[in-house]
Amino acid sequence: MHRIIATSVAFFFIFFFASGTAFAIQGYKDRHGSFYGFGLGGGPGALHADGEDTGLEGTGELGFAPHLVFGGGMSNELIFGAEISPWIRTVSIADQDHTHLQWSFNAFTNYFVLDNLYLEGGLGLAYKYWDSDTRHQEMGISAKIGTGFEYFLDGTVAAGMRFGYTRHFYQNGAFDAFVGAATLRWY
Repeated sequence: MHRIIATSVAFFFIFFFASGTAFAIQGYKDRHGSFYGFGLGGGPGALHADGEDTGLEGTGELGFAPHLVFGGGMSNELIFGAEISPWIRTVSIADQDHTHLQWSFNAFTNYFVLDNLYLEGGLGLAYKYWDSDTRHQEMGISAKIGTGFEYFLDGTVAAGMRFGYTRHFYQNGAFDAFVGAATLRWY
């Protein structure tokens, strides 16, 4: 898992910096109108399930966390959108592998406090899947807060980084994740 995360982040930065003048800013594009994008990253996650060993207790384990976003801009400072974001990790308990999938389906808002720096908040649905002796699946509520920055590479493409905390609320437990991701958005 560490190799996947490291390779994904390294690929983004090699692509970003190796292109040199191809990414010269050709003109500022505002954030009005629709956008879509994706991100690759990861971070530690912990699943707290009542009375069960999930392999993700305590401070948690590193997981892979890609995401897809789409939405629209109300102004240069305020955008609204929706995201689909899984957190994926396989852990071993008593020499048996257990796959954890934590999905977030959030509506979110980015408020740009500076030209390129934004604060983020979101709320939506959560879905957990993990297998042990039995398969565990449950829907819940997802809430997130975070921050990030992005720079326009040309008139329509913005690259950046985002960092945030997500909490899933389930009937028999909760999931917490701190995630960082390299992002690309097309406005």
